[in-house]
Formats: sequence, C-alpha cells, structure tokens
Amino acid sequence: MKRLSALLLSALLSLLVFSTAFADDGDSATLARPSLGVGEQVALRLEVATAVGQTVEVNPGGAGWNTVEVVRVTATTSRRVDERAVHTIDLVVASFVPGAAQFQPVVSVVNGSEVTQRLLPLLTLTVRSGLGPNDPLEVSPLRPPAEIEGAESVLLRPAIALGAVVALFAVAAALFFVARRVARRPRRQVVEPQPVLLPPTLTGAEGLIEHDPVGAYRTLSSVVRGALGSKYGFPATSLTTPELKRRMEAAGVDRWQARLVGGLLDECDAVVYAGYRPAGERRDADLNMAREIVEGVA
Repeated sequence: MKRLSALLLSALLSLLVFSTAFADDGDSATLARPSLGVGEQVALRLEVATAVGQTVEVNPGGAGWNTVEVVRVTATTSRRVDERAVHTIDLVVASFVPGAAQFQPVVSVVNGSEVTQRLLPLLTLTVRSGLGPNDPLEVSPLRPPAEIEGAESVLLRPAIALGAVVALFAVAAALFFVARRVARRPRRQVVEPQPVLLPPTLTGAEGLIEHDPVGAYRTLSSVVRGALGSKYGFPATSLTTPELKRRMEAAGVDRWQARLVGGLLDECDAVVYAGYRPAGERRDADLNMAREIVEGVA
C-alpha cells in the first residue's frame, strides 16, 4: 500500500512538472541554421508569450539545453499582441559535442516574486566533427617553425658591435688630438714685474750706518764712484780702488780731492771685504766725507 502511494505521488509530481514545462501556444524557438562545426556559434531567437506585466529571462543552467551552451544574449524586446505580451530574445549558442543533439531552450517567467520555468519548443542541432571517418583519435604533431620575412639578420649583432668599436675609437682619437693640440699651444708666459732698483743715495747709507755697516759702506762706495764717473767720464764703478786712483791722476783730479777719495774708498773696502768695523764717530766722519766729495764733484 505504501509502495503504491509512493508511485502515485511520483507520477503526480512528474505530471505536474511536465505540464509546467510545456511551451505556450505563442512560444517559438528558431535556429539560424541547423548544422555547424564544433564550437561554432549560431544565432537563436526565442519568442515567449506571457500575460501583460510579466517578464522573461533566459535560464542557461536549465537541463533542457542538453549539450548546447548559451554564449551570450544579444537583444531583448517586448511587444503587446491583443491581451498578451510577446517577448523576443536573441541569443548566440554553441555546442562542443559532435553529433545530432535535441534541446529545449529554458526560460524563467517572472511574475512579481513568483518565478516559473518554461521549456520552449524542441530543436535539433547537428554538430559536425572535425575528424574524418577514418582519422585516428590522436593529436597530430605540430609543424616545424617556418621562416618569416623581416626576421633579424645574422649580420645585425656583429654590425652593432663593430659600430660600437668604431665609435669608441673615433671618440678616443678625437680626445687624443684635442689633448695634443692643447699641449702644443704656446703658453702665455707670465712676466713677473722686475723690482725697480733705485740708485743708492747717501740718505740710504745714513739709515744703515748704525746696524748694517757693510751695507752702509757699500752704498758710500757706490755713490762716490757714480759721482766720479759722471764727472770725469770713466767707468768708476767697475774699477778697483788702485785703478781708480790712477785714473783720477790721469784725468787731472785735484790731488787733495783724489787723496780724500782714495782714503774713503780704502775704508769702504776694509769694512766690506776685510771685516773691519769702525767706531761710531768714525762712521759719522766717513759719511760726512762722502757728502763733501759728492758735493765737490757735482
């Protein structure tokens, strides 16, 4: 009894599902072509009639699609025909299973919060296999790579390396010639200003007489010799003291003046060359004698 009740309940449910899966009188499904290759896409148009106010959505997960897969929905429109609404849905579908396959598109009719699944008319789609009747079911080996035009030349890399070497050599040569030219360029000689040598004076000798007797007596000798040379026209500065005495006698210099000059120059030679250091009074006397000689010659 229980088994019979279960069978009756199963039959009732099957009948209920079957009735809800039937297509409406206004429903239709049209394929653009009934035959295509594996994975090739084809257009499918669905027309679903519903009550006014209801909407229709494609249910790609429904079992009625069998081996056919929904790729995308391209367009959806609705129009009113008499007291009903007709919904037109354009799809793109494809199948990857070779052979003839029957399928029923599945849509969802939405009425507020209630959703009803509907099976549309049965369609047959033939999917052609890519293999011939006697082709083996194995993957064929890939073809070897083929040459294409515009590939890199075998001489490109050596040419780039040679160009880099030539460029480095050119840069090095240019730097060498520039450095050589700079090195050969005549340098401007910086002429250091020569110190202006002022002629010795008795005033200078007076400033040295106390702390630098050698410098003071060298100045006295030079001033006296210069005055004599200018007066009598002989090179007094380049003559020794004995030579100067003889030249003064030959030039007719007054004897008394010649003796004063000779005595002073002997004193100067003793201080400059012999290390003689006269006393302070003697130094003042020699300085005054030099003044008298220079004033007498002038």
